[in-house]
Amino acid sequence: MADHPNPPATAYMVTCPTCRNSFDAMQATWCSCLTTARTFVCPACLHCFCQAPREYRDRFWSQAPPELWRRKMEERGLPFQPEAPPGPEAVVRPLVLVADDEREIQRIASGAVMSLGYSLLVARDGQEALDLARRYLPDLILTDALMPKVDGREVCRRLKSDPATGSIKVVVMTSAFTAGQYKTEAMRQFRVDDYVAKPVDFKTLRALLQKHLG
Repeated sequence: MADHPNPPATAYMVTCPTCRNSFDAMQATWCSCLTTARTFVCPACLHCFCQAPREYRDRFWSQAPPELWRRKMEERGLPFQPEAPPGPEAVVRPLVLVADDEREIQRIASGAVMSLGYSLLVARDGQEALDLARRYLPDLILTDALMPKVDGREVCRRLKSDPATGSIKVVVMTSAFTAGQYKTEAMRQFRVDDYVAKPVDFKTLRALLQKHLG
């Protein structure tokens, strides 16, 4: 018998940690969580496994076929180039400044901002976030806690200490300092308006922006 001219694509059947249904990860779509290592959406319950135990995620990728690894690398390699903003006098509000040194985080957070019709600024480190905040006076800053040059909490402290920028709302995101004591410290010592743990899914992020901006 002759070989099939178009052999079927590799399947990678996995069990969803949420609903326990099986699905083919090779045919699944990427989730929209705010994390540098996104996962796939189960077609049955529409949940991803970003919040699954580390053992599950490690096992998923350790057993993944080469085709899925290539897909992962291709997806991570897509460049994100935010548009240059207009001058401060021409920008449309509400205006959100996204500050993160990870391009994938920038891309996903920016998508949530723009999906609500808000204007967008993007900073790649803490110093750039400070410079843009002082120039544009955004309505809200969504910043990573750990960034080059100046970390996100210190960005907030400096802005809150300046009467010219003290009214800007600042939401700090972190995947490292997630215990309750760090949230309390951030709000009391650094005067952040909100403090959330990564990964943050797209829906939660949109709700967070609406909470502070309406």
